[in-house]
Amino acid sequence: MSTLADVARLAGVGVGTASRAISGNGYVDVETRLRVLEAAASLGYRRNAAARALRERRSHVVGLMLPDIHNEFYTASAAVLQSELDAAGYQLLVASTGNSIDGERHAWETMLDRQVDGVVHVPVDPDGAPPPGLPVVQLNRHTRTATATAVVSDDVAGVAELTRHLIDAGHTDLVALVGAPRLSTSDERATGFRRAADAAGLVENASAAPRYRVVVTEFSADGGAEAMERVGHDLPTAVVALSSRLVMGVLRWAGACGLRIPDDLSLAGLGDPEWYAIWRPGITTFAPPLAEMGRRAALELIATIGETNARPTTTIRLAGEVRKRGSVRIVPHDGGSNCRT
Repeated sequence: MSTLADVARLAGVGVGTASRAISGNGYVDVETRLRVLEAAASLGYRRNAAARALRERRSHVVGLMLPDIHNEFYTASAAVLQSELDAAGYQLLVASTGNSIDGERHAWETMLDRQVDGVVHVPVDPDGAPPPGLPVVQLNRHTRTATATAVVSDDVAGVAELTRHLIDAGHTDLVALVGAPRLSTSDERATGFRRAADAAGLVENASAAPRYRVVVTEFSADGGAEAMERVGHDLPTAVVALSSRLVMGVLRWAGACGLRIPDDLSLAGLGDPEWYAIWRPGITTFAPPLAEMGRRAALELIATIGETNARPTTTIRLAGEVRKRGSVRIVPHDGGSNCRT
């Protein structure tokens, strides 16, 4: 295995010059740098990351803890986050917590074992706290206590705007599907929905319109279908499914019932995976700024890693966008339809 001394010898320079040329830290003239890099390439030299970490007392690795690595909601954030970290000289170590508190504890142990310099974390445990002394930025969700800076979507404002769009279209019998209330995303999305419905004079859990209902279920397609089973005997005119997985569950249930979107049931969602626009007539949705959330989380973490003193924690809320498509129809109030399976 070639060493830095071998590269320096072949390039005809000192070891210090070769080190500066390869790392980019410190001045080396262009001709010398090219000669060193050509020597390194011809010898197959690779920098020893472990030795560098011991020297600098930093691993140059950042962790990303996600509840579900297959969820398209996180891919846009993760791609931009990785790009920003790569530009700053960090590698990314990804761990899935499986949306469980035990999985989250195991992921923290993995991050500490790998001696990461910091972690971008989508929390599962609302009362959890990161290991002391480890720079952490929360993404998408935040814990109940301000243990770390969080970069999130302004779901309260975004879901309220989405709900007003349905009400303006003539819908006065609404159902919102949300995940577990312990999650900050569920709580804030339900808050935005309730805020807009209350302001329009709809009554929660009334027996007839004008009314609205909030149905708690799992953030999954199965959860969305199961929630619709619960309201299918008393169907609203519009459903707000507050995740892309829940939207998928509503569509699956509606198809099994023979209901057409939006003729028999209007539907609005959250997030904006590619298939929302491809599926016809297209899903009206509130789209959080996922790419910008990933970028800001990366920049916040890089700044936190570089600080010698603890930075004050804050919650950074970024505005998203309501995207109107064909899944919401303009209707007079007519009570909706029923579906029993």
